[in-house]
Amino acid sequence: MADESSGIYQDIKALQSSILVLRQKIKYLVHNEKILGRNILILNKKIASKTTNNNSQSSLSDAKVTEILEKINNIESKIKNIESSLELFSRRYAKVDDLKEMKYIIDNINPLEYTTIEQVKKLIKENK
Repeated sequence: MADESSGIYQDIKALQSSILVLRQKIKYLVHNEKILGRNILILNKKIASKTTNNNSQSSLSDAKVTEILEKINNIESKIKNIESSLELFSRRYAKVDDLKEMKYIIDNINPLEYTTIEQVKKLIKENK
């Protein structure tokens, strides 16, 4: 019986040491849980402050975007005005090719050497 009681005594000792190890692990887990809880609170505060900062920055950037869009629309309207002016000039004035053709005709044909119909009629009347 003494052997049985010593065996039981050793089993109880083993169980006690296992319980001590489990107790230490539980304390370690509780300690880590507290640290993680604090870190989560700090991170939540940082995230909240960042989102409020980003919201204020995004409102500023929205204002800048609308300003840029207004400037782009203004530039587009000015470009359209310039295009319409250029179209008017191109319709109103002769182009370089047209002027070169007129110069060629004047140089080669010399319309000043020709007489008008009135001049021919006058010559005919004088010769009669």
